[in-house]
Amino acid sequence: MKSRLLDLKKLKFELRDIMRYDDVGDYFGDTIVAYDFKDEVVSNAIFLHEFIEYTLIKSAGIDPTLIDKFDMDKASPEEFPEEYALYEKFHDLANLVERQFIENLGLNWEEHDKVVNTVKVNTAVEAISEELHKENPSEAIIERAKEDVKEEIGDTLEDENTS
Repeated sequence: MKSRLLDLKKLKFELRDIMRYDDVGDYFGDTIVAYDFKDEVVSNAIFLHEFIEYTLIKSAGIDPTLIDKFDMDKASPEEFPEEYALYEKFHDLANLVERQFIENLGLNWEEHDKVVNTVKVNTAVEAISEELHKENPSEAIIERAKEDVKEEIGDTLEDENTS
């Protein structure tokens, strides 16, 4: 049972300007991450959404790495239809709570949803790729981007190994 709960004593919330992949929210191990919009309302809304979704995913016994697969591999929902159906249900519930939070603050849900769903998210791998496609790539930028990738992937692996 304990493995199906988040360890609230270890749980961390982090704002990041570079994400593992193109999404504004993420979770793994004992960490919930939000893309840094430089806006406390948006950050709080994303954290609320991700916390609810992650809590429900864990409590249902779904491996969170499967959610990564759903987010990155369009064929994976067909491989795991029951888990995907639950993920969609939990995601929709998290959206309802996020919407209520935004509306409680007197803000417009449609505007918030548009901002969150149309932002260009910086990803760790993308930084390397963009630089490598330049005529004269900067070794310093490539090295910095490699460190970002190592940090993002390392955080994920470390947190998954401690779960």
